[in-house]
Amino acid sequence: MRGGRYRDAAELIRAALAALDASNGAGDGAGAGSGDGEAPPSRDEGFRLALEEGLRGQSDPLAAMACAAELLGSRLGAARAGYWELDDGAGTLRMAWNWTSGHAAGPGGEAQFREAFSQEHAARLRAGRMLVAGGDDAGTGGAMPGAWASVVAPLLEAGALKGVLCVQSAPPRPWSPAEVALVRHAAERSWETAGRLRVEAALRESEERHRVLFEAAPFSVIIIDPVTHAVLDVNAFACAAYGHPREAFLGMNIADLDVLGEADAIRARGRAGAIRPGVQEFEARHRTADGTIRDVLVRVQGVRLGGRDVTYGAHFDITARKAAEAALRASEARLRLAVEGARLSTWEFDLRRGTGSRAGPLQAALPHVPGQDFPLSRWLDAIHPEERAAVESRFWGVVQDATPRFEAEFRVRRSDGQWAWISSFGAVVERDGTSGLPTRVAGVAQDITDRRAAEERRALLMREVDHRAKNALAVVQATLRLTQASDLESFRAEVEGRVAAIARAQTLLADESWSGADLHALLEGGLAPFLGGEKHRARLEGPRVTLPPGAAQPFAMAVHELATNATKHGALSTCGGEVRVAWRLGDDPRDTLHLRWTEAGGPALPGPPVRRGFGSRVLEGTVRHQLGGTVTLHWEGTGLICEIELPLSRTTDKSNVRAEGG
Repeated sequence: MRGGRYRDAAELIRAALAALDASNGAGDGAGAGSGDGEAPPSRDEGFRLALEEGLRGQSDPLAAMACAAELLGSRLGAARAGYWELDDGAGTLRMAWNWTSGHAAGPGGEAQFREAFSQEHAARLRAGRMLVAGGDDAGTGGAMPGAWASVVAPLLEAGALKGVLCVQSAPPRPWSPAEVALVRHAAERSWETAGRLRVEAALRESEERHRVLFEAAPFSVIIIDPVTHAVLDVNAFACAAYGHPREAFLGMNIADLDVLGEADAIRARGRAGAIRPGVQEFEARHRTADGTIRDVLVRVQGVRLGGRDVTYGAHFDITARKAAEAALRASEARLRLAVEGARLSTWEFDLRRGTGSRAGPLQAALPHVPGQDFPLSRWLDAIHPEERAAVESRFWGVVQDATPRFEAEFRVRRSDGQWAWISSFGAVVERDGTSGLPTRVAGVAQDITDRRAAEERRALLMREVDHRAKNALAVVQATLRLTQASDLESFRAEVEGRVAAIARAQTLLADESWSGADLHALLEGGLAPFLGGEKHRARLEGPRVTLPPGAAQPFAMAVHELATNATKHGALSTCGGEVRVAWRLGDDPRDTLHLRWTEAGGPALPGPPVRRGFGSRVLEGTVRHQLGGTVTLHWEGTGLICEIELPLSRTTDKSNVRAEGG
């Protein structure tokens, strides 16, 4: 023994046995006195003292049983003393510890409880009563197999039998009441001590597991006082995450970390995050040692330890997650803006459930398919029969991984009964984690009816341009062939003037996307080269009329020939002459244009020309033959009058009439 402590359990037991031997020797000389007037302790008292001393120093339940068994066996001169633990469910006894005197072999392993003890003896043990057998009365049922003198003490917990302490001796012998009492005392004290040591060992193991988990947790654990918010303990992860050593942490308050910095505000946030009594979960912003602000998810739970309330807080750094969420929200906002700006609608099909959903402008414009939970067949039925099979084939091509993208243009009926052209694009966006098969297809769709109409108009326009260009070239060829002049310079001027008239008509048509040409603009442009800047010499009067595309070029040629004739022989050949052009529409604006060309102030005309010139042939060819109209020439003495009637297939609103003068 060193410093009042034993090196190990064996030394402790030897000391207890020595004390027991001393008490036994004192018992042998009973009545001799101790020399100081005090009676020495009895053998039983010495045993109890030795037992208490032996049990006091134990930390292991089996060591406590071993100490008690050896002390008890030695005191009673028994052959063996052992502890058996009962598995009541299995009906077996398992030897926990067995002491022998060295010359008697003790049974080990397991035994059946109902074979070791009769039903009557088992009932007595369960009632907490002792079993005593002298060995020569083995017919009493015995207290373990063999012709042994036995004392069996029940080991109880909360009134239930959990095992027995069996002391046996051979050859047979009687057991005194004092010896039976010692066995009961040793059983009760050792079993109580073993139970306490088990609890203490379990507590130590629990504390060790807690400490290991506490330190090994892959997140910060901070324990605080729920009243003062003072930090009571932290794990290593928290020290690394926050940059504070443990000693510094233990001198801090949670408000030193939380950017709220105020206890009442921190409590209010925690109460708002209550998910059940005693448990709260909320997001906070904490400051590290270097001043960095981190987002943390905090889950706290109050517990009572060692007679005081404490709060355990698990702190998960979610800074990266919050940044990712913010980036995702920004990306979704940009995508939503792009989708809305492009007037796109979205759609998706859940292939597991076999249903689809859609959202966006097309949901209201095309109501034949609901917005949610519609089967694929419902979507296909809404598609025009001419495109339905191709669309279905392309969709299943994506689902079966035959093609990476779904692309199709098809018609769907609008609420007004008209067909709308839809352009749709999609792809697989989710797959099964095990099989890799598609589970969700999503995409966008857009109404392209206007685009398709524009494309058709553009194609029509191109055909019209091609047709008009060919016509213009034909007219130019005819002009070159039929133009007559006395010299080359005059020929050049004649040809250039007629080609320029064709070009001006082309320009007017191009400005109106080949939808027609304004009559006033065509007349004004056709007369301008002949007026020399004196616009007042030409008066234009009539309502707004749009000539059909097919009439613009021929009519421009007719005006050019009238103006050429007026410049050479008529009103525009003198300084004071003028031309008045007036027009009106018939009762049906789509029917007939009536135009009157009147010249005045020019040379007096003796009558119609002797021979028919190129200009007259152009008037006749364009108005009568090409446009299906009529042209009438009156050669008055005051000047030429030309009346033209032209059937129109397209004009502007007749009510939009304005009188225009030169």
